[in-house]
Amino acid sequence: MKTRKKLLTAVSSLAIAAMVLLTGCGGTAQSEVPEVNETGVITLSVNPEIKIEYDKDGLVTGITGANDDGKAIVEAYPDYIGKECRTVLAELIAEINEAGYFIDDIDGHEKNIVIQLEPGSIMPSEDFLTVISDSTREAVKNLKLGSGIVTIDDDDYDQSYAKEGQPSRYITLAKAQEIALAQAGVSAKDAVFEDKEFDHDDGTPVFELEFKAGGVEYEYDVHAVTGKVIKAQHEKIKTPSSSTGSAASSSSAQKPATSGGSGGAAYQDTDYGPGNDGVTDYHYTDYNSGNSASGGVSSNHGGGDSGYDNGDSGYNNSGYGNTGYDDGNTGYDDGDSGYDNGDSGYDD
Repeated sequence: MKTRKKLLTAVSSLAIAAMVLLTGCGGTAQSEVPEVNETGVITLSVNPEIKIEYDKDGLVTGITGANDDGKAIVEAYPDYIGKECRTVLAELIAEINEAGYFIDDIDGHEKNIVIQLEPGSIMPSEDFLTVISDSTREAVKNLKLGSGIVTIDDDDYDQSYAKEGQPSRYITLAKAQEIALAQAGVSAKDAVFEDKEFDHDDGTPVFELEFKAGGVEYEYDVHAVTGKVIKAQHEKIKTPSSSTGSAASSSSAQKPATSGGSGGAAYQDTDYGPGNDGVTDYHYTDYNSGNSASGGVSSNHGGGDSGYDNGDSGYNNSGYGNTGYDDGNTGYDDGDSGYDNGDSGYDD
């Protein structure tokens, strides 16, 4: 009995020693318990980017400026330890506004505020993001700002980029589109995306987006990690102008117009037409000797031959008799006109 007890004791000791050795050497004698992260980080992005660290209760433990503008805001805001995240967010928004960062707009709209839950961060409560988002929205309203609030949580990361147990750093295309539309003030149902590309622009991961809505074309670049809009522009879509009106107008301007006289000179060749040179030119009128009764345009540019003195003016055939006034045979200037002897026919 004693021998058996000693044997059992020895076996137990060996088993314990083996477990200790295996554990010390990284063995798997017992199931590994995954480490639970009891802290979290929220990134606030306007133009200043600020990281807010918090504990499992949602109380702030530290803040860090992620860019130069963010560092400047953090230096001016020392009192944050132990405060709730929603309180710190509201106070930081006020500091950012005081520093004038909301004055500049993005593509004609006030800058939106991005609140991003870093991958792997603890959620103190199920509605944690909703609570801090609502409180931030209220702070924006109190400051009379028109900025919208965009949130990024665990569901908004593209898991295809997760590697070796590390969560993905990149947001999804759908979230980038949502951020772009929110900044442009365009409803998702009105937008048609024509180009969606993920690229690295000088080392910066971006979603390059092109979309149309309401006769306007937009080009937006959204940072694939922070969700910040880093480029935004738009222009009205140019529609081809109707050529019918222009053609009609052009045709109307070039159409010859005959005068009320017997000649029919082209309107554009007169002093009143589009070819007017500012100088009265009788050579292009119905009084020119080259005037054609058929409506043609005179080509005779000679001077003084108006037809008035060559018998072709029609004056003699107007119904007042053949006066002979213009053929040199009136005798008016040689004393033979008969004007004074009663033979002129004036009285008969």
